[in-house]
Amino acid sequence: MKQKILTIIISLITLVFLGLIYAWSIFVVPLENEFDWSRSETSLTFTISIMAMCLSMLSGGFFNGKKDKPLISLIIAAVLIAAGFIMTSRAGSLLGFYICYGVFCGAGVGFSYVEIISVISKWFPARQGLMSGMMMMAFGMGAMILGPICTALMGSIGWRTIFVILGFTMSVLLAVSGILMQTANALTFDAKASDSGLGEASSEQLSQQISSNDKSPARAVRTLEFWILYFFCMVLSASGLALMGHVAPCVINMGVSAQTAAWIAGITSFANGFGRIVYGTGYDKLGIRRNMFVASTIFLFATIVTVVGIRTEILPVLIAGCFLLGLSFGAAPPTSSTAIARTFGDKYFSANFGLSSSQLIFAAFIGPYLGGVVYTATGSYAVTFSCFIPFGVLAVVFALIMGRRASA
Repeated sequence: MKQKILTIIISLITLVFLGLIYAWSIFVVPLENEFDWSRSETSLTFTISIMAMCLSMLSGGFFNGKKDKPLISLIIAAVLIAAGFIMTSRAGSLLGFYICYGVFCGAGVGFSYVEIISVISKWFPARQGLMSGMMMMAFGMGAMILGPICTALMGSIGWRTIFVILGFTMSVLLAVSGILMQTANALTFDAKASDSGLGEASSEQLSQQISSNDKSPARAVRTLEFWILYFFCMVLSASGLALMGHVAPCVINMGVSAQTAAWIAGITSFANGFGRIVYGTGYDKLGIRRNMFVASTIFLFATIVTVVGIRTEILPVLIAGCFLLGLSFGAAPPTSSTAIARTFGDKYFSANFGLSSSQLIFAAFIGPYLGGVVYTATGSYAVTFSCFIPFGVLAVVFALIMGRRASA
């Protein structure tokens, strides 16, 4: 248990750093000023990074499910992230940013994220929602904790040096996390084998037992429940990613300073992280149906408040909308982990979790990229976020359908 606690602490710190992928908006204005890029061009970098993160979560889920070697997975992620951030620090073109930050950094974050969540959530099956929510909270709060620090340092050391520091720090943390996870897993297996008096052959047989609700990815995708959860997460994620990708330039347009904009982005990130543990715990206490309905209702209300705040240019109203929308975005990750585990079992969790997380590919395109396109065309973030109000209605509908399936 001491080994697991140490591993959890280091993993939480690692996830905070990995969560900086959501702080892309703090780099938008400096990059546009330096390179004379448009909002849609810089937004595409964030979109590519989220899409790469999703694809690597999908491949990482299947890889982890077959290999079950945390050290190998996290070393791969460390190499991708170190290469991505260091190469980005030397980039001077959009294509360079798309490949180095978008593809390499995004892939490294996704590959490590799915491994950390999968390993630690399996250690505590009775508190799966709480543990996955806690891990996801750290990931979601990365932008809040480190975003303002990066913004403050940008004026003195520049964004290029910051990227080098981030690449080195993240790669070291991932390597340490991998070593600790590999050791903790080995100790857990040895303890179970010793306590049960099982030999090597019988332990292997035990690990191959399939509970009644274990469904492989091929079986899971043939159920209505999988697609309800998939599209529910997608509509929440699209709006949340649009907010994370545009909140800083949005409030700067209202006349606030870059530092204040970073803090508001941090508040949004905090809400995202806080929502993950709130809704993760909600799955343990309320169950899937009621938790989804609460999340979708708050989400619909949040989109309306956000649009009102932008249109009226009343900053406290906008901050309230951003907080509620970030809180709602926080419901998507635990839905994609805890609900998937509860619905389709633990045996194929890594693969099913990675598969369900692929919804972020579409959410990243619908949210931040099209949000940037709409803003470039209209010059109004009010119009951009108004497009997400129907998504709130869809989320409520998906929650009601899931409720009927649960009661049928």
